[in-house]
Amino acid sequence: MVHKKRHLLMDFIAGLAIAGLVVLLSGCGAGLPKELKNEAKAIPNAVKTGKSQVDKHWDKYKSLKKSTEFKDIERFALKENWAQKFQLAHDELKRAKELYDKDLKPLISKNKPELVPQVKQQITRIKKILHDAEGLGRYPVLRFSKIKNTIYNADSLQSRAKNDAQHISRIANEIKNGPIAKANTDFPDLSEKINTRFAPLLKLERQSRDHLNVVAAVYSRHTAGSTADYAAFTDSTEALVSGLEQAKILEIKLTQEMTQLYSSYTKILKDMKEENFVTIKRESWNENSDYNDPRFATFHRQVSPEAYEALTADNLDTIAAIRAGFTGSKFSTNLGSLWKKLSINPTEQWPGRGHNAASFWVEDSKEAYFHKYMLEENGETKETDWEKVDASFYDANLEFLGMAILAKPYGVFEQDRMTQAAPPGMAYVGNSQYGEWKQDNTGNRFWSWYGKYALFSTLFNLRPSYYSYNSWNGWRNNYRYNRPYFGKTQNGFQKYGTSGTYIKKSPRFQSTTFAKSGGFKSQTASVRGAGANLRGGGPKSKGK
Repeated sequence: MVHKKRHLLMDFIAGLAIAGLVVLLSGCGAGLPKELKNEAKAIPNAVKTGKSQVDKHWDKYKSLKKSTEFKDIERFALKENWAQKFQLAHDELKRAKELYDKDLKPLISKNKPELVPQVKQQITRIKKILHDAEGLGRYPVLRFSKIKNTIYNADSLQSRAKNDAQHISRIANEIKNGPIAKANTDFPDLSEKINTRFAPLLKLERQSRDHLNVVAAVYSRHTAGSTADYAAFTDSTEALVSGLEQAKILEIKLTQEMTQLYSSYTKILKDMKEENFVTIKRESWNENSDYNDPRFATFHRQVSPEAYEALTADNLDTIAAIRAGFTGSKFSTNLGSLWKKLSINPTEQWPGRGHNAASFWVEDSKEAYFHKYMLEENGETKETDWEKVDASFYDANLEFLGMAILAKPYGVFEQDRMTQAAPPGMAYVGNSQYGEWKQDNTGNRFWSWYGKYALFSTLFNLRPSYYSYNSWNGWRNNYRYNRPYFGKTQNGFQKYGTSGTYIKKSPRFQSTTFAKSGGFKSQTASVRGAGANLRGGGPKSKGK
């Protein structure tokens, strides 16, 4: 028994040392990140550097004012008060310093990790002010260079401005008479949305004409040798260059958006499954030896959700053990019949060397989640293979088996697609591209699908089923874009979705992996996160 007491004492001392180290490290780690503190503390120097840069720009500007070439441009400097830009720059630098002293420095002094968002916000705010101050300091000399360039290159700039304006007008007209006109004809109910999207390009074209008029008027005075507003000429030519770039972007955007109206798709959740994995670790040793020589073995297993939940329970420490005795070693487990399902031979990979005892525990656990979809696009359907999804998405869609979790009908923009779960095809009902309303013998209105879209009426049963006008109208007014729609039977039971009567009666969905794994019976959330509190290693005593 002496060697056992010695081992216990050594383990106790080692435990104290580790605990002390953890406390020391946690104490050192508290506070703001070092990089963030350094970034904040660098701001006063950045302010000083900013002042130095503004002063250099001021000196350069004063020298520029003494030059002969400045005389032709001086009237613009006076009119726009370029000299004031330097004072405004210094005012901004002063404000940056005041914000640092008042708002940022106290946060750094507190040095608390929960203040990180506030510190980042203040740093961003002050850096924006420093950037603006730099821009103000550069403005006068930069403005001088631009106007000077305009005077010397008025001919080429006027020619380019004319070409830019014509290009903008051509883009606007082609979009207006092409995709926009076609969309308005094909989808008259969407005219307001279509024209709202076209409005920025229309405005850009109007502005380009105004800028070209300015360029033409100034250029006329320039060629006549009269006093000309070269500052306005500069601004308008730059606006046309920028406007053409914007027009090209809008051309692509509008073409793509109008094309969206002519496609439709639905994504139906056909099946779902979760896979759970555990890593079982075994430590073995010689109970009769004073020499500590442990050996480890690892077993990776895929298990059922129920087994996974049991194996990752918070109160689970060791799951099995081999204990030495006078008549030999004996294996025992506290998992009952679950141990057999793991298919682990307790002495597999046994190290020998006289080892006669061991402990088994769950070292690690992980989950994987999968969906299988039925995809419909423009009336053509296909089924996907299993697609891995993240845990939160899996949990969020547990109730939507057999439902459309994404739908975009004809005549709907991508940004308006429907992401609230609904019965398959419900988003298409009422749209003449897909079918029409009919009346049965009792006078009730129901939706009749055209040819290739009839698949939506046979998803759940072999015989066709139809959407009534009342159910569709209720979905459209109260659920679309707001919340999932499960519908109700005449008896008040849920009709669609994982808990719906249609799914539970459908042979198609009763044969899914979800159904075969007991999903309909349990209707419980996944066991994701159950193993979050697993210890980072095995039991500490090892029976010693």
